Amino acid sequence: MPMEYLQGLAWDELPLIESDVTNIDKLRVLRAAGMVEVQLPPVDASQPRAKVLYITGLGRATLRARGWPSSESRLRPLCDLEPSFD
Repeated sequence: MPMEYLQGLAWDELPLIESDVTNIDKLRVLRAAGMVEVQLPPVDASQPRAKVLYITGLGRATLRARGWPSSESRLRPLCDLEPSFD
């Protein structure tokens, strides 16, 4: 499920390269939902690779709303690439 994949991304060092086709499909869903920023390969790429840049604020809020993790401190810090609206 894409949400479980998103939970895993919260622990990963971002940006990261994903080459597993199943996970790239999950990233397509998460991107369409506005939960991650990712550079996706063309659908028909022979050797697909996606670059996950960051989990968006919406993605982080969704994780918190689902009760994961129980503490905000368990989420990795926001990536410098995420836009700031200060």
